[in-house]
Amino acid sequence: MELYIHYKDLPEGLTLEDFVGELNEVLDDTGVVCGGEDNRLDLDLEDERVNPKHAQMAVKAYLQRAGFSKETAVEIGGMEIGIYE
Repeated sequence: MELYIHYKDLPEGLTLEDFVGELNEVLDDTGVVCGGEDNRLDLDLEDERVNPKHAQMAVKAYLQRAGFSKETAVEIGGMEIGIYE
């Protein structure tokens, strides 16, 4: 299953390389960053036994702690949800 992060800008002091690395740590064995394009990062949730909502919540919590703006959203199954919703 694919999970997408739509963001406007990276928080101050965070590089794209750091962002990808930290997300891979958050996802641990349940997923991995697999690509992206301008202002979007694509994640592949690899472990089908894990409820994708758990990965979505972990990613949202990371984005909040990292200081992403309120315009940032996580998309899963075609549904976009703001990280502060």
